[in-house]
Amino acid sequence: MTELPLVSQPAPRPRPASRLRSFSLKLYRLTVLILIVWLIRDYYIRIRVQGKAPVELHEVKAILPGAESLSVDHSDRMGLFVLDENNQTIGYAIRTSPVSDEIIGYCGPSDTLVVFEQKTGKVAGLAIRSSGDTTSHVNDVRANQYFMDRWKEYAWDQIAGLDLERGEIEGVSGATMTSMGLAYAIRNRIRYSKQQEQSVTPFRFAAKDAFLISFTVGACLLTFTRLKRFHWLRKLFKIAAFIYLGFVTGDLLAESLFAGWAKYSVPWRQLSGLVLLAGAAILVPWSSRRNIYCQTLCPHGTAQEFLGKIVPHQKKLKIRPDVKRALRWIPGLLLGLILVIIFLKLPVDLAELEAFDAYLLTSAGIASIAIAVSGLVASIFVPQAYCHYGCPTGTIFEFVRSHGRADHFGKSDFVAGLFLMLALTLNQYAEQFQQLLLQ
Repeated sequence: MTELPLVSQPAPRPRPASRLRSFSLKLYRLTVLILIVWLIRDYYIRIRVQGKAPVELHEVKAILPGAESLSVDHSDRMGLFVLDENNQTIGYAIRTSPVSDEIIGYCGPSDTLVVFEQKTGKVAGLAIRSSGDTTSHVNDVRANQYFMDRWKEYAWDQIAGLDLERGEIEGVSGATMTSMGLAYAIRNRIRYSKQQEQSVTPFRFAAKDAFLISFTVGACLLTFTRLKRFHWLRKLFKIAAFIYLGFVTGDLLAESLFAGWAKYSVPWRQLSGLVLLAGAAILVPWSSRRNIYCQTLCPHGTAQEFLGKIVPHQKKLKIRPDVKRALRWIPGLLLGLILVIIFLKLPVDLAELEAFDAYLLTSAGIASIAIAVSGLVASIFVPQAYCHYGCPTGTIFEFVRSHGRADHFGKSDFVAGLFLMLALTLNQYAEQFQQLLLQ
């Protein structure tokens, strides 16, 4: 029987499943990062909206019986959406404190809950939550149904336009100063939100922004074009970035920077160059596998790279694999610690947990300087020592970095899921943890 000749088969094409897995992991990593940032943002907005005495559901329910839950409004209105059992918005609630705490009635400010009805847009009712005013005067205002019901004639914008000086709201007889203090506090609270909504920070573009954008574009060109073949150009670029980013501006990406943006807002109108640099540091490795910030722009990384050439490769320290694995946990543990510090508002300067603040010579802290110097000395004997075993910021950039079709769910992805659970827990129960720490 004649054997058929073997026919060479074409190399198998990558299975679609590998592309799907790669995309799913990329989506998972970016989603985890976004959700953690959102949880930090939500927590700090809730603190600004709710203050030290959060509005409770039962308080709103006494005015709108259909209320089943409250949701913080992230806009400049700084209030609470009132939701029914179907999670539909049926009202909106604000409190006058702490915005109007400087408005005194007779002898102190009053914290008043104002609830608006969604259908009509008008006030559904008021409730004086607490007051530093005379108790008898406050009770007189609470008992005066005419004064309390008078507010039901007004919507949000109408209250902001009230002319209280001409008596559009009449004070309660015998408690005039207390009642009018309450009226001024309500109007001031709404006017404050309207001013916040209408105020737009002007867009500013300075020379520093142009330089930062130029360095970002330059790093991309040296990474993705034929320019990467010119080693002298890459070295010259790194030296320029080292001097300018490290010592001229001090615009280094760090956890303290990202934490501030997460807690408050991203200042893209004032610091467009720095925001673009930060965006590229995350999105470029996420989409292209190339970590342009750590490999090309970071001054501390460049310093370690140049110092590492002092000692020949043959004389570098050889770290045992088990020790290496243990050391790689340090950046992750620091990230967990940073999350705890952010949510529990512990008196710890996040800049002191990284090396980058040391480049700001006039304001650098001792801890930051010590970390920077230790990392630089270690890099002489262990290549990029701080980058691999001490940098939480670089760990984030490396976490989101794509690895193509060979990507798989690893330990860092599992730990990231744990961090998300930690952030979710702290978002909901940070106040309770803070009280435990104070005991």
